[in-house]
Amino acid sequence: MNLNRSSLVVAACAALLSVGAVAMALNQDGAPPMPEPAPEHKILMERLGTWDCEMQMWMGPGEPQKTTGVETNRAIGGFHVASEFTSDMLGMDFHGIGISSWDPAKKKFISLWADSLEAAPALMEGTYDAKSRTITFVGENMMMGERTKMRQTVVLKDADHAAFEMFITGADGKEMKTLHFDYTRRK
Repeated sequence: MNLNRSSLVVAACAALLSVGAVAMALNQDGAPPMPEPAPEHKILMERLGTWDCEMQMWMGPGEPQKTTGVETNRAIGGFHVASEFTSDMLGMDFHGIGISSWDPAKKKFISLWADSLEAAPALMEGTYDAKSRTITFVGENMMMGERTKMRQTVVLKDADHAAFEMFITGADGKEMKTLHFDYTRRK
């Protein structure tokens, strides 16, 4: 009987401690505290706004095809960047939408991209090199109906200029540059 009473006292104390911990975690309005953007989220926010893009595309050996595009980037809560990209690519209207963010648990940048040329989205993870101000993403994309390894880099040159490059790994295991974009922020 004494053991049962001790168990009840321990359970009651544990319940009170749990309620106390929850109460301490709530702000004055009774809601959980809001997360704060990490420094990595702030790096992504440098790309907000509308950007004009000069594009080069390599479809194989030789000179690249050139065209232009427009990318508009909006913040989602200070944590994520939603991107919309339009251009005339290969004589067709091209439209793409992406989400970029920082995953604090993985300690990686995350990119999800879907566009009008491929049936499956690309999901990539990335790291940041502060010295070169470059985010490097790696992952796979569906290209011509097959999964293809790829790497993308985003170089934050200054407040109004950025560059993007995409490389795919061929069947021979060699990496080939397929895209180069030079971005200029609209004023």
